[in-house]
Amino acid sequence: MLCVSLAWCLTPSRAGAALYDITFNDGNGNIGAGQVDVQSAGNNNFYAYSGYLNVTAGGASGVWNLYTAGGTTPYPGYLYSPSGGYIYNNAVYPTGQNPQYPGITSLLDVYGLLFTQGNGNELNLWGNANGTYNLGGNVGGFQNFNVNIGFGGTANNPIIVPVPEPSPIALTALGGGLAAMGAFRRRR
Repeated sequence: MLCVSLAWCLTPSRAGAALYDITFNDGNGNIGAGQVDVQSAGNNNFYAYSGYLNVTAGGASGVWNLYTAGGTTPYPGYLYSPSGGYIYNNAVYPTGQNPQYPGITSLLDVYGLLFTQGNGNELNLWGNANGTYNLGGNVGGFQNFNVNIGFGGTANNPIIVPVPEPSPIALTALGGGLAAMGAFRRRR
């Protein structure tokens, strides 16, 4: 048990990978949360490669999955959504070096992330020059949903924030605790 616990605790995470939580409430009944998994593609390029949004209230209610079948591309490159209604690139700028908005800490550029449902509905989450984000969508129609979901990157209203990773010390302590518990149980 000791070997298994220590091996689990000392396994490094994927280099350049991070989880980001997304939360929003536009004050007009559109509420949701989700998460995207971001990884490095090298050369200071980062992409969301999996994720979801769970819109719990409002005009786009439902669970939406990050659309990755079309690929990714860095700004100024872009891709078209399956319906052709949105432009996206699934690029994320966790280092604060957004080439479109150099003075703003927006994690997304104007093309942003694309989320879809199996019925053909699409949601596009993109960043704006003033630090806000917009969520637009084809929800049972063509581009019939568009809400500004607030300021990102501020302490008072974070929209897209990194998920804290457990510290190596805490993981080692957890592994040691599990090993000690196993040894104690064997003695009984």
